[in-house]
Amino acid sequence: MKILFYYWMQYNDVNSRGGGVQVYLRNVINGLRKRDDIEIYTLSSGTAYDLSGKCRIEKLSSDGKIKRYQIVNSPMLAPSKASFYNQDTYIHDDNLKKILMNFINELGGVDVIHFQSLEGLTLKCLELKKELPYTKFILSLHNYQVFCPQVNLWKNDSVSCDDFHEGKDCLTCLGNYPQTDSFKKYYLFDFYLRKIGLARYSRPLMNRMKSVYGKISNGEAATNKQKTGASFINAEKFRDFRLKNIELINLYIDKVLCVSNRVRNIAIHMGICPKIAVTNYIGSKFAEAQKNYSQFPYKGDILKIAYMGYMRRDKGFYFFLDTLEKIPVEISKKIAIVIAARYDDVSAVKRLEQLRNKFAEVTLYNGYTHKEIPQIIYGVHLGIVPVLWEDNLPQVAIEFKAMGIPVLASDKGGASELSSSKYFVFQSGNSKDFIEHICTIMNDPGVIKDYWDKQMNLRTMNKHVQELLACYLR
Repeated sequence: MKILFYYWMQYNDVNSRGGGVQVYLRNVINGLRKRDDIEIYTLSSGTAYDLSGKCRIEKLSSDGKIKRYQIVNSPMLAPSKASFYNQDTYIHDDNLKKILMNFINELGGVDVIHFQSLEGLTLKCLELKKELPYTKFILSLHNYQVFCPQVNLWKNDSVSCDDFHEGKDCLTCLGNYPQTDSFKKYYLFDFYLRKIGLARYSRPLMNRMKSVYGKISNGEAATNKQKTGASFINAEKFRDFRLKNIELINLYIDKVLCVSNRVRNIAIHMGICPKIAVTNYIGSKFAEAQKNYSQFPYKGDILKIAYMGYMRRDKGFYFFLDTLEKIPVEISKKIAIVIAARYDDVSAVKRLEQLRNKFAEVTLYNGYTHKEIPQIIYGVHLGIVPVLWEDNLPQVAIEFKAMGIPVLASDKGGASELSSSKYFVFQSGNSKDFIEHICTIMNDPGVIKDYWDKQMNLRTMNKHVQELLACYLR
């Protein structure tokens, strides 16, 4: 079997760009690479640009038996937000499809093309299915890029986007995010650093550039809030982006793999055919040693809760902080808090420090590494995943559960699917409901057993890889 994995970033990028999907793809490939009956090819796009401007596919150095390639000078930059206002090209470009077809022919054809997203590609690439009728086209929904070029269905960095009003809301959604030209300048710089073997310096320099850009853009925003790419695009382009994605996915994709039931429901609501949309929980290394019981049983004394992640609105951090401040003292004195999040907001850290006078204990970590997680979660009875957006399936929820910590999650996204117990899901953004759920657990520790009685076993990577192979062959 010959499998072509597409993602906008290579699975073994030296700077580990590409987020959790890049890690996931690396784990899948490592789970397959030892099989003699499988040939693996990888293709990335949207991050390699040179001064020639000519769109082409070039071979990268192989990783053992894994043959790696990248599209240079793609008409669409990645990630998706880097080409947010370029939807006309995304929908209508025909050239990249021809280049990709020639590439597949040079490989002697492939049995499976597994798209981890369509970022960095143009939509007409899916039309290759007409010329490759016996090749399985698989699309994984790790995010919502095919419905939302901002990828998260998270409007104006403030609310879940349940209605984009035929694309009108997209015009002001991106705010002061760097424009396409800024990304391309960095990618040009990165391309030539890689050519001379200095790729490892690329990301630190990029982070420095982003820091400077942020200071500049914040200053500009005060005097010119309308300086965005929205000045040369209309709402219809965003409407057409969603409609055309759904149309071509239904026509040409054999299976849409949704990483949670919530993602599948959203996909179907958007218009994806239910027959091709299947729930396919991703595998996790944490699942290999998963606990199916509370590592630190709660006996009704001080309830220790933990939040791990980022100081971000979409992750529910500020909702959680606001709610902690609202909890009555007679309840808060029975709660200990652990928060591990990089100190990106000094004012938020000060607010957290002030909670020490209210709660039984407050322990703060300025970010964390995976090696530090056992120390952070020691003695924790309950993990908190209070996301405000439709977070497909938060990795932190998987980690909590695998380590024997039940999760109290919002009803947005897939985190609440790790157990079907009603006691461990609250209405997103509703402080009153959150506090009531905390009180239920404090007053009746026995409900924690209900979490484990109704849990979903996490997928190991080996199990997940076997499920993928079955999908490829079916």
